[in-house]
Amino acid sequence: MGEPSRHETVTVYGDEVTCTDFNGLGPSGERPQRLSEECQAALDAISEELAKHDLTLDQTRHIAAMLREGDGFSQCQSTLGDALAGARPTLTLRIVQGFPDANQRIALSLIASPSP
Repeated sequence: MGEPSRHETVTVYGDEVTCTDFNGLGPSGERPQRLSEECQAALDAISEELAKHDLTLDQTRHIAAMLREGDGFSQCQSTLGDALAGARPTLTLRIVQGFPDANQRIALSLIASPSP
């Protein structure tokens, strides 16, 4: 199996950083067993990108979680709550038909900026 294609993007506009379509798949496209682990891996990757711009997850203003099934969100909800408790961002949950990678179950997007 080759390297999976990456669809995530990072956009900087002023002091605002937008991380879009981050998944929690491994480097070779392997999927963690539990959705909560996949969610945590996506958050870890986002955190690494934010650090490049001197930001942390605690500066998240909005997060969007896209899943194929709404029932699975409860497995990810506590992971998001723990990681973003300091920020208390607005949350959008979207149910989607599918993802670019067949193994993928979740995609996270967020907006972060320094505190005013």
